[in-house]
Amino acid sequence: MIGVGRVAGEISDGQLGAGIGSSPGSTLIVLLSLVASLNLALFVFNLVPLMPLDGGQMVGAVWEGIKKGFARMTGRPDPGYVDVAKALPVAYAVSVALIVMSALLMYADIVRPVKLG
Repeated sequence: MIGVGRVAGEISDGQLGAGIGSSPGSTLIVLLSLVASLNLALFVFNLVPLMPLDGGQMVGAVWEGIKKGFARMTGRPDPGYVDVAKALPVAYAVSVALIVMSALLMYADIVRPVKLG
């Protein structure tokens, strides 16, 4: 986020606008495309199939559907719901790894900021 904020600041100041155009409309378009790309990256990252993210919930639902479909095809009784709470240790480990990685990247971004142009 720090690097994105710096890039957005440099775009709005006009430091990165040499090849883009000098009109305020083009600067607004570049800033909106920056926000849209950040939003899209967050959407894709959130679909990673690990438990603290939404992809982990989707994996549990897909696994439950596969189990129910297999039981229905073989004539077995309904196996019941999948307990996604059993994956909480994995969720805790992934959460700690994401927090440590975020802190490390923020520190690196403050110590040696991103320079474009």
